Amino acid sequence: MSASNNEYITQISNKGVIQLSGEERVKYLQGQVTADINKLQADNALLSCHCDFKGKIWSVFYTLSWQDSILLLPHQSVLEKSLAELNKYGVFAKVEITDQTPNWQLIGGCGEKMEQTISQFFGDLPKQNLATLSSEQGLVLCVDKTAKRYLVLQPTNATTQFTSPSTDSAELWEIDEIKAGLADIRQQSSNEFVPQMLNLQTLGAIDFEKGCYMGQEVIARTKYLGRNKKAGFILTSPTTNMPLDGELIEYQIEGNWRPGGKILRSATNGKLTWTFAVLSNDTETHTEFRLKSNTDVLFTTQPLPYELT
Repeated sequence: MSASNNEYITQISNKGVIQLSGEERVKYLQGQVTADINKLQADNALLSCHCDFKGKIWSVFYTLSWQDSILLLPHQSVLEKSLAELNKYGVFAKVEITDQTPNWQLIGGCGEKMEQTISQFFGDLPKQNLATLSSEQGLVLCVDKTAKRYLVLQPTNATTQFTSPSTDSAELWEIDEIKAGLADIRQQSSNEFVPQMLNLQTLGAIDFEKGCYMGQEVIARTKYLGRNKKAGFILTSPTTNMPLDGELIEYQIEGNWRPGGKILRSATNGKLTWTFAVLSNDTETHTEFRLKSNTDVLFTTQPLPYELT
């Protein structure tokens, strides 16, 4: 499917903000998540995930550098659990890990108005995927170079507030995330999938050279022994069914409907419902599925915007 050409600015209310501060914040986080935190700089962000020792994902998030701290942006529904797991071992390091969600405003968008406002705040636009710019007013992250989408993080006490966003465009942002092939973990799917089942190796969210971290052995075996049989796929349905996060879908074989996979995230634009689901990794484009809880709702797989690795 083609990249979005929409123009909108919207509040992102389903993301939380976890902050790590203290002199050992980089060293500590390096041993907890899949990305190489040593590569995190003031002008770039990292996509990463936090797993248990079995390699199952607690949360997926962008990782950003802010002043003397690191910010993680997981889905609100898994923030509490991921925060608790991070703090479990944080007591042995010089690091403070806190929920700072109330102190930040997150705004997403694309289009000319969004770009003009960002330029006024930051003097320029981040031009590469996962590139960032910052000022005393906050940070801006380019999250999709093809669609030219941006995510702005602004402290709630900033002296100058970003353009007041609309509240009716959040679905457009979610759809664009799905079109970009970006997986997310919500409460209904937490601690269930290894990162490769969400295509996170293709998106650069796993560093296989960084050394030990939580779940590293399982994630490495999944890669080198070829044990993964699942992947993330984009599907659409000509109905407007919401919400579908965590719903199961089925596929037909020899006249019988069999378990097909699980929906991780979904959104609708009033005409189509878009979903990102974990399915068998040999699923072909245009394969049909149905919703297990409502068999009248049919889905069709769409091409991914990248090649699976």
